[in-house]
Amino acid sequence: MKSQILAITKKFLQNPTAPYRESIVREAILQFCEDRRIQTTVDKMGNILAVYGSQYANTPLAFVAHQDHPGFIVEKESIRNKTTALFYGGVEKSYFRRGTKIKVFASTGIVPGIITKIQFDEKNKQKRVWFSLHGSANKGDLAMWDLPACQIQNDQVCSRACDDLIGCASILCLFDQLCRRKIRRKAAGLFTVAEEAGLHGAKFACTHKFLPKDSVVISIETSSTLPTAPIGKGVVIRVGDRSRIFNPAVTQWMLSTAVNLQKQDKSFLYQRKLMDAGTCEASIFTQFRYTAGALCVPLGNYHNRDFQKGKIASEFVSVNDYLNMIKLFLALVMQGVNQVQLHRTPMPQYKKRIGQLGELFLE
Repeated sequence: MKSQILAITKKFLQNPTAPYRESIVREAILQFCEDRRIQTTVDKMGNILAVYGSQYANTPLAFVAHQDHPGFIVEKESIRNKTTALFYGGVEKSYFRRGTKIKVFASTGIVPGIITKIQFDEKNKQKRVWFSLHGSANKGDLAMWDLPACQIQNDQVCSRACDDLIGCASILCLFDQLCRRKIRRKAAGLFTVAEEAGLHGAKFACTHKFLPKDSVVISIETSSTLPTAPIGKGVVIRVGDRSRIFNPAVTQWMLSTAVNLQKQDKSFLYQRKLMDAGTCEASIFTQFRYTAGALCVPLGNYHNRDFQKGKIASEFVSVNDYLNMIKLFLALVMQGVNQVQLHRTPMPQYKKRIGQLGELFLE
């Protein structure tokens, strides 16, 4: 299982992406699903809904991840190998140093370059960057930081775009395992776009009712590591994010599933944490009254920011955290979810016990 998962992941993370420029990632997801005869639908914004086992009647779990990562869109055709680009994503101005290397993924191939100037318009939330290139670029080309696409060493997956291609890859790995094991359960994957520009793909999917309302939504992310949620201590059952707390019944259901899984598999590790360094798509689905929870793996160098050195660097996650997340996916799908139970909080029942000194205990 481990070798299969890492092979899929390493191949998938080779795909470049940026907000509103997810077409290469989208084609990779669609091809992966077509190869396994998994039903797919693409909406007008570019969100993908993939459904494994569509013929089965169980309430579907919908695992949601986004196809984009903070990146650049070239604004105009280059002149004398110079052009400008808009950057979408949460990265502070101090990280855009002159001379920082970038790569433009042009139709003619990869064009390396450097940043020469920046102009941040905080009022209009616009980040404009000037490039000097070793070649030409066209309007609309995507660009990323010049970092390795994917390196897997020891217990680390390092990539220019763990967030959230790791999330997308984890859902594809779930599909692959379901196919290999011929599991007779329905499970969905929703792959959204433009999350880093303001969660616009999730908003579009909700306003256009792209995902059935009876779905139980599980938002999948790589979330910035916190002192209380370290890398290497397991998949995180995410209580909430910066904006809100998620459905407590879904959180409790995932927690009880994790507890039972750990009894069967001593190598399985999990954490239950509030990951409040950012806002994830579960918040959007919660606003639209979906039954939603979230899982994540702690992420190092969130949004390519090496906080200690103050410069751009590869993101990284723990291989074991990642494998544990996919193990939990499988357990959740296998167990299945009952919508009625999620919305019905049972009344606690206590037995009275009188102590030797007349104390009353409710246990």
